[in-house]
Amino acid sequence: MGLFRRLFAKSNDLAALRKAISQQRYADALLVAEELYDTELSDEEHNEVQTLAATAGDTLAKINLEEGLFLVHDNQHQRATDHLQLAQQQAVSTEIKKAIDDALSNIDTPQPVSASPSNFNASACNSCSSCGPQEDQDASAIDEGDHPDFDSQLELTLVSYPKELADRYLKKSPAFLQAFMLAHQGEDRQALEHLGKLPISEQDDLFDFELGSLMARHGHEAKACNAMRSCLKQNPDHLLAAETLVLLLVGMKKNDQALELVLQMLLEERDAAFCHAQLATLYHIQQDDELALSHCLQAIDAGHDDPRVILLGATLLERNNQLEQAEALYAKIPGGGGCSGGPNLYLAEFLLRQKRELRRILDAFNNACRQEPDNPRWQLRVAQTYLARGWKKKGINLLQTVVSDPRLSDELREEGQALLSQQS
Repeated sequence: MGLFRRLFAKSNDLAALRKAISQQRYADALLVAEELYDTELSDEEHNEVQTLAATAGDTLAKINLEEGLFLVHDNQHQRATDHLQLAQQQAVSTEIKKAIDDALSNIDTPQPVSASPSNFNASACNSCSSCGPQEDQDASAIDEGDHPDFDSQLELTLVSYPKELADRYLKKSPAFLQAFMLAHQGEDRQALEHLGKLPISEQDDLFDFELGSLMARHGHEAKACNAMRSCLKQNPDHLLAAETLVLLLVGMKKNDQALELVLQMLLEERDAAFCHAQLATLYHIQQDDELALSHCLQAIDAGHDDPRVILLGATLLERNNQLEQAEALYAKIPGGGGCSGGPNLYLAEFLLRQKRELRRILDAFNNACRQEPDNPRWQLRVAQTYLARGWKKKGINLLQTVVSDPRLSDELREEGQALLSQQS
């Protein structure tokens, strides 16, 4: 299980999904999304989970596609096939799926020798000084015979980290890296044992972050907060620690402390996009939507591209009847179009509410029905679009079928039944 799936499984999994995406922890995001699909979600929340899961799936698919292509060039066809088939399972967008299919169909075609993709240079070179044996290494920490596999796993784990942090992890001692990997493999007890054996010189901000994450996963929230604060004291720009601390404080109902933390970071001129995004979420939790919208827009202007923040800003603008601005933000959310160039599903639902571009959005909803045949949400949207276009008989027949589907959420069922009652 991934770090953030394990860390916040007992609290707000939707918040954990949002943070995992913003922190580029895509494997963790997919695990959280899978769990969320089995819970009761509002209409807006379900759509958000789908979009974020698609972002995570496509990103991981690209990583496995690159690794597969590297292995093809290295004539390791079976391992390449494994990575490409995994990419097939993860991919959502049509373009990525086609690239994977092309790679699989050409896997036995002789390939010219070429340089490995930059993301995998370290795993392709087993003589890297940061991965070589060191004299003070714990003999039980890393088996040299397993070195290539360990290096590969480490590289793949760090792909989802911000580059500056990933580079620092690669320079840590083998003993620290073993503890780090144990934590990401769910071996928390062993990870704690390895961290406890590290000398004072190793107990930097990265140490505090990993220790704090382990404490949080086992329900020791106060100790986890102390570790995250220690991490930030050593490195005030450790945004992963700041985000995790905010999550912990919100989970402990200490929203005022979370606000104080982020406002102080903003005063200290830390990452502006990060600070405004955090403030937008915190003010939205406090139902202060005016401040939430203000910070959403400031975060986006500062370059924040988290789909959750964009969606929140678009939703609040729509509630304020600022429809032109809302539409522009809905259009920014990734996940739409494909080869057809159609709108993403958030934008399509917005246009449906406005009864605009009905022919265009009908294509988007029909495509969603094909991609997710077990999700009646999109059949409901098709039925609503039929009625909006004046196709009453066709719309009512589909609507009657959809509202009887046990898989439809209560919120959507009420929406469909209300529309049905208007047709009589």
